[in-house]
Amino acid sequence: MSGDAANSRQCSAGQAVVLPRADGADLVVAAFHHLRGGLSPDGAAYGTPTFARQAKGLCEWARGLGLLLSPADLPAKVVRGGQEHDLFHDETTDRYFKVTRNGIFGLSPALDLALVSSDEDARRFHLWEATPLEYLERLHLQNQLVPGLNHLEGVLDQGDDLAIVTSQPRFDLVTVTQVEIDAWFARQGFEKVTECGYYRAADHLGIFDAHPKNLVRFQDDLIPFDVIPCRPDGGFLQFIADTLATGHTVRAVRTVTTPRPAI
Repeated sequence: MSGDAANSRQCSAGQAVVLPRADGADLVVAAFHHLRGGLSPDGAAYGTPTFARQAKGLCEWARGLGLLLSPADLPAKVVRGGQEHDLFHDETTDRYFKVTRNGIFGLSPALDLALVSSDEDARRFHLWEATPLEYLERLHLQNQLVPGLNHLEGVLDQGDDLAIVTSQPRFDLVTVTQVEIDAWFARQGFEKVTECGYYRAADHLGIFDAHPKNLVRFQDDLIPFDVIPCRPDGGFLQFIADTLATGHTVRAVRTVTTPRPAI
């Protein structure tokens, strides 16, 4: 399931869904490491050339494993999810499939140093548009929180538009409160840094966008199925450390059209 998928409808009965499916969680890791290994030596991950290089590299990797899909491999009817996904339900596996849409790969948290000041009200960071590499890292880190949550099913090459196809199990939608979410993350060893964001120094893991629409109750536990995890570094990591040390709370600003600055 995904945050988008929680309230979506199933595909029409009897509709064939034929997608490659094997070691899906491991494929997330393989694709992530493939793209990360193909970056330039300076580690640059942003900007149009790098984005295009990532898209090309991912398509070549998927083609080599027989994971390159065509639009005919997907159902004719899908449900529009949130900002970045179309969705459909596979009744055979009881999994929700998510197809990235319009070249959008979700959001990734980072710091714009120009926003930092001594004024507590200015202590804020942005959620920037993510690249395919950051999208795969997000899935990988989610799988570390919930093993096996995300499977990579394939890559859809539509010429100018690349789509990544993933799946998650279907969960019954049982809502939780922010108080319960705070308590859950505290039990996992996280400190709270925003209204819906947490950081765990033990394994250098940040979790953002962890609000009640992105977690669900499953049996006696909570499942963070659509949060935004990251490995903060550089100025962003120092910013989090300083914020925790002073007891301030950081405010997240959603930015979806501005290129991420270099820091």
